[in-house]
Amino acid sequence: MRKFKKHNPIGKEELKSATKVIKSGILSDFIADRSINFYGGKNVKKFENFAKKYFKTKYAISVNSWTSGLTCAVGALDIYPGDEVIVTPFTMAASVTSIIHWNAIPVFCDIEEETFNLDPKKVEEKITSKTKAIMLVDICGHPVDINKFKKIAKKFNLKLIVDSAQSIGAKYLKTGKYSGTVGDVGGFSFNCHKHINTGEGGLLVTNNPEIARKLYLIRNHGEQVIESKKAKNLYNVIGYNFRMGEIEASIAIEQLKKLKKILKKKQKQAKKIINGVKMLEGLYVPITNKDVTHSFYNMGFKVSDSINRNKVVRLL
Repeated sequence: MRKFKKHNPIGKEELKSATKVIKSGILSDFIADRSINFYGGKNVKKFENFAKKYFKTKYAISVNSWTSGLTCAVGALDIYPGDEVIVTPFTMAASVTSIIHWNAIPVFCDIEEETFNLDPKKVEEKITSKTKAIMLVDICGHPVDINKFKKIAKKFNLKLIVDSAQSIGAKYLKTGKYSGTVGDVGGFSFNCHKHINTGEGGLLVTNNPEIARKLYLIRNHGEQVIESKKAKNLYNVIGYNFRMGEIEASIAIEQLKKLKKILKKKQKQAKKIINGVKMLEGLYVPITNKDVTHSFYNMGFKVSDSINRNKVVRLL
């Protein structure tokens, strides 16, 4: 038995870009005032402009982690103490703690057996007069069935938060839209074991200017930046320091350039593994619905109750 050599996803492009920032001496350039620096430094703005073009959204807002991003997302949707947000129990803790943070109530709903994503049929059963939003999580990298959830959201006047931490780059084939861009607000994670990474970091995406405005405020201490005396919407929000630094932003630019190549490699590897083991009795390989692409953040196998799980692991 031998150990695999640890993969280093950071190349010379990221090193050059980060070194340039370090030499400049400007590692962060956020200021909570009326200046343009309320929206961050040169590299933060460059990354966000690149990202919104890449993902084809009107707004792309960087944050220091996707946990921060989810907290911003829930806070930007006028969700108040006692309101309910439907969410999957089969997810990372931040999907739930971001709801609890605002004193809202996470309501767990069961998942589909095939994709491990929220089951739209069961979600509708969980909706009450207190329900304000549904948080959709693209678990393992397989996008949720967004059309069904959009119909539910329209029927009950709900907001959709799309947690695409694990599915960056995955697409809906009929529309060509990226996962994470198909709800009221969504986004991606850039922590160390995601498809692309800045060490820690995240990105929010939305097409709604009012939601974007609140996201900017929550990210930067909730400061009321009034551009003119005619400003109508003065949001009274609690804000934080959820800001991305200049080094992380410079790395994010170079990493995002590599995303398509990284995804292609992962999808090729996944296909090879699936074809190699799919005939094994009692082992159920991951599926990909025909109308989406799968980013394969990881591969969720299922094992029959009649088969010893530990034995399957050893054989694999």
